[in-house]
Amino acid sequence: MSDTGSGAQPHAAATRPHDSAVTDAFGLLGDGTRLAVLLAIWEAHDPADEDNSLSFSEIFERVDYDDPGNLRYHLGKLEGQFIERAPEHDGYALRVPAQKLVRDIVAGVGDHDERLEPTPIDQRCPFCGAGTKVSYREGILFWACHECDGMTPGRDFASFDPPGPLAAVSFDPAGLDEWTAEELRAALAVRGRRRTREQFEGLCPTCSGQVDARFDWCDDHDPDGCHACGLRWRVGARFRCRTCENYGGASPRRLALFHPAVVSFYDDHGVSTRFRADEYERAKAVYDLVLDHEVELVAEDPVRVAVTARHDGDAIRVTFDEDVQFVDATRG
Repeated sequence: MSDTGSGAQPHAAATRPHDSAVTDAFGLLGDGTRLAVLLAIWEAHDPADEDNSLSFSEIFERVDYDDPGNLRYHLGKLEGQFIERAPEHDGYALRVPAQKLVRDIVAGVGDHDERLEPTPIDQRCPFCGAGTKVSYREGILFWACHECDGMTPGRDFASFDPPGPLAAVSFDPAGLDEWTAEELRAALAVRGRRRTREQFEGLCPTCSGQVDARFDWCDDHDPDGCHACGLRWRVGARFRCRTCENYGGASPRRLALFHPAVVSFYDDHGVSTRFRADEYERAKAVYDLVLDHEVELVAEDPVRVAVTARHDGDAIRVTFDEDVQFVDATRG
């Protein structure tokens, strides 16, 4: 049914969370006062300012603590791992790990209570023509059709939540209030494109580990409701991080847009493949382009997968190898 890929399984990183340095770092944050200290320094943080430190008295006032000696004890515990002394400014500044931690807190990472109930948007399902909706739960932003099986024909879509999935991507809850429902659909596309590109280029977007890639395909595929694989497309790229085992997938029709020759092909026809998170109509147009790409499993040994894009009587064909890397681009 598929190419099995490289099979590299270095699990040594799985022991890292048990290393004393890592457990000690998490242990340091077990006291609420220490988190309050990091947040207090963060409030004074200005990326454009050379001095991002906060004096002891300012921290004491912002944290609203009643014991200066005990606060110094907490600062001493944080120093080195999360904060550093800034003698020239007579204060304390956040180290990079602490900045990342506070950004995660501000973004709402770990908050699984935020929800967005299914909200209709002005985009029809590409498979049945029904209206589609965006929703959010447990840190995932969904785009789905509630009238058909979406990207999973052949599976019991009634068991999916939401049903009829079309796309999904991890999304920090702090961003939910920043966008309209349509903009969330575009933001989903931007986030998904960025994460897929990093995986395609061998970098895990979650832990910065190395990513292995391969193609899977269905030998007996029925695009209208495949009970063999349950998926809409016969051929799919699969990505897996060697370190954190983060897993992802993408259709090669979408990966074709990562080749500069394909971008130039569309540019030559006055069609842009670029869009921002606040450009909903552009995001829809690019999605429609991708849907029209033709995918062919050219060979199984060695694996070759080709994608053809057409516009105004012109065409370009790009070919991938078994490691989901471009090996050829032919126009005409």
